[in-house]
Amino acid sequence: MIAGGMASAVDSLTWYGYYLRYARYYYLSQTPDSMLPYIDRTLDFADSRKPGPAVNGIKAFALELKADYSHMYRKNHDEVIGLHTEAYDLMMRSDNKGSLPEICANLADAYAQISDMAQAAAWYRRALFLVDSLKMPDTKNITLYLGLANIYMQLKDYDSSLRYYQETSRYYDLMAPNMQAYYLNNFGNYYYFRKDYGEALKVFLRLESMLDKYGNDGMAMATCRVNLADVYLNLGDDLKAEEYVAQAERFFAGHSVYAGMYYANSIRIALAVKAGRPHEVGKIIASEKFAAPGDHALVGIRNKYMRLYHESTGGWKAALRSLEDEMRVSDSIEEARSHMRASEIMQRLKEDTLLLHHAIEMNAKDIELRNMWGVVAAIVVLTLVVAMLWGTYTYKRKLRTEMDMMYLRLANVRNRISPHFMFNVLNNHMHTMRAEERERLMMLVKLLRADLDMSRNMFISLADEINFVKYYVDIEKPILGDDFEFTVEVPDDGTLSEISVPSMFVQILVENSIKHGLKGKDGTKRLIIKVDALPGCTVVTVADNGNGFDMSRVRSDRTRTGLDIIRHTIRIINERRKRNFMRFDISNLTDGDGNTAGCEARLTIPADVRP
Repeated sequence: MIAGGMASAVDSLTWYGYYLRYARYYYLSQTPDSMLPYIDRTLDFADSRKPGPAVNGIKAFALELKADYSHMYRKNHDEVIGLHTEAYDLMMRSDNKGSLPEICANLADAYAQISDMAQAAAWYRRALFLVDSLKMPDTKNITLYLGLANIYMQLKDYDSSLRYYQETSRYYDLMAPNMQAYYLNNFGNYYYFRKDYGEALKVFLRLESMLDKYGNDGMAMATCRVNLADVYLNLGDDLKAEEYVAQAERFFAGHSVYAGMYYANSIRIALAVKAGRPHEVGKIIASEKFAAPGDHALVGIRNKYMRLYHESTGGWKAALRSLEDEMRVSDSIEEARSHMRASEIMQRLKEDTLLLHHAIEMNAKDIELRNMWGVVAAIVVLTLVVAMLWGTYTYKRKLRTEMDMMYLRLANVRNRISPHFMFNVLNNHMHTMRAEERERLMMLVKLLRADLDMSRNMFISLADEINFVKYYVDIEKPILGDDFEFTVEVPDDGTLSEISVPSMFVQILVENSIKHGLKGKDGTKRLIIKVDALPGCTVVTVADNGNGFDMSRVRSDRTRTGLDIIRHTIRIINERRKRNFMRFDISNLTDGDGNTAGCEARLTIPADVRP
């Protein structure tokens, strides 16, 4: 077929178009190196011709094939990105712009390979933009939505990930079976990493049924089974977990799939610990004759189950090291999320500007074609342009507000204690402590870990915030003494779970009450948290019977920073609202004689405040 096309070619460009198909043929053959001469000859031909749309298209196609080869057999990521980028620039100036979304997707995959998720997401978004701009079929978006969903899942931005998984699901019936399996596997992983094991089980069982229907008992089924084993393990069904991990192990061991064997052994470790056989863990690890995989997710699962082992055997120092490693990865993910968020906002600004320029150009052409309308047409066009400029200004202002919120989160993280410094200090002193002291130290570490996790989210449920504050107060009780009284007056957990509150707000107020109002006070010390769920808003009150609050006497940078974070966050939230503003008030309480008798801080949170 290729030879026939070359023989009937009417010009050299058509001839090389068929000739280059030999490169694609050899890429899929047992001798992929044979494709390189075809690529090089085509590139030499294109370089010898005057640049133009047709020549640019041929050269871009050749560069894409060369990038595919480099990715598969050379693993040179910089070369792959460079080739794809050059191909994209050429294709933009070609007569085959329909290939642009595919090149963008290839660039996104290349950046994902080097964990540059911000660039990967940007190229996926550009591909979506091009599919829409070029009026291509919606089915072109399937792999793009799925790619974005996977990136957001890796960065633990679960809301964005779910949105793209749901977009992908609309085209499920149009997917080939292998793409359906890929989608279900990743969607199941989404629920697993979100710790919604019940939903994860439903998706993986659906995948198992689909693979069984098509008679697929290979790699896809083994991967499905090891995932099911882990889900059953976390649901407490150890018998099912044992059954599925044994089935998966047979395939992985028989085909030397080391990443699968590593994952299966991680599940074996957890099963041994839960069954009261921690002595088997050493044997499981010793049986591994391969290095740990480069997949951060699989390593994270292993670390989680190894912490169970260390805690069950009293290996607190090893458990802390494992937790420190996980914290380092989490910090890296958080940094990548912030970087990607900033890149997305800039990309959206660029797209909005391109649309505006395009609209202005179209309006200018309309003026030339419709001179008969004269002044009336000019006024209409001017009105449209002014409206679009105003809309763009408003839109950019909204995005800048989102940027402010992102930087506020980063500032909040930077103002907290460095977990790496903390772990270094703890590790140096763990071996000198008694068992009871080590256990209390682990409680403190878990509190700090919960602090870090909560502060990564702009909003959390009021139920989670109150539970964290209770745990924090329990840690502080020994310092305050036996005459400390702590009262919490709140609605039921179901009501609290429906209320969103900026993370750490209540904790900051409670910490200030303890630190500046109650510590060092003689006599009974009282701290009260009260939540009133009113129509249209929720009022959270933190009150104490301490020495009162005087900002001029507060010298603690942390106190000032905490209150600044509350005020700054409320200002940003209120900028996006037209009514029902969030409020923060702080005042001193007085007794019957007018003397200071404590302090009361009050947060008023509108019911429609959402993340």
